[in-house]
Amino acid sequence: MVKKTKILISAKKNHDIVKGVIDKLKQEKGYNFIFHDPTKDFLDLQNIAELFKGVDFLIVKVRNDCSIDLLHYAKLHGIPTLHDLDAVMNCKNKVALDHALRKTFYDNPDLTEKFLLPKSWTQSLRNVDRFKKWAKPRLPIVIKSHYQHDKYMRFNFLVKKIEEIDIFCKRYEQFLYYDVYIQEFIECDGIDRKIYVVDDQIFGIKRENPIYIYLRDNPDDIDVDVIEREDYEVSDDIHRLTRALSKGLNLKIFGFDLIKPIDQDRYCLVDLNDFPGFRGINDIESVLVDFILENIKNIK
Repeated sequence: MVKKTKILISAKKNHDIVKGVIDKLKQEKGYNFIFHDPTKDFLDLQNIAELFKGVDFLIVKVRNDCSIDLLHYAKLHGIPTLHDLDAVMNCKNKVALDHALRKTFYDNPDLTEKFLLPKSWTQSLRNVDRFKKWAKPRLPIVIKSHYQHDKYMRFNFLVKKIEEIDIFCKRYEQFLYYDVYIQEFIECDGIDRKIYVVDDQIFGIKRENPIYIYLRDNPDDIDVDVIEREDYEVSDDIHRLTRALSKGLNLKIFGFDLIKPIDQDRYCLVDLNDFPGFRGINDIESVLVDFILENIKNIK
């Protein structure tokens, strides 16, 4: 009897795209798929070897530190993964990601003809008066969390006026003991160009920028998942940027956001994610399944 290739997949199962991918993978023969939900399934650390027993390949769509724990175990025991631990950790931490993006641009100086990165800083808000003094000449700014995978620890907060820092401190008081990541606010045309990458396939979607929705409508909350999206044609320059990012960050699946500053001919790269949601891409589930199965075949 031929041994089936055993694949451990860790992802939040009720995510629309993930659910579709899992449903398609279940139809494949010759594979034994194990599914782990990092938001629901506990890890028995003393007996975690049982979870990984016979596993040939690990696929993680990081949701929280539980996902990272699985990647640590896989690295320690030499289990192949779709994205390695170092690549994911680079993307998890906004500052580490900032370092990696700037190095990629440094290593590919021709990128700066068409693209740029925003100015950025790290700062502590434990001394609010000191922070206000630092921030005042740099306004407007966007305060972001250090970490981006866990939605309960993730925020983007626009500061246009110095007194809005007090609002931030009240809303996110639990984060005042940690450094925050800060980007300059780039005044743009109000449109996000979201680029999604699966190996050599590149997809483009555009949608209204959530910050500009907030500035226009001042809603209490914005559900970014329901913002209307439409196709966006990916240029040769974006293809070139994608190849450089894939090599520089060691990523095969990822997504990034571009905005168009009103006073620049270049696009500004403002965010990157190691396994994005891919919402709005037609039949992306089939694209992801084909790519995953191809990667699994390559480990045999």
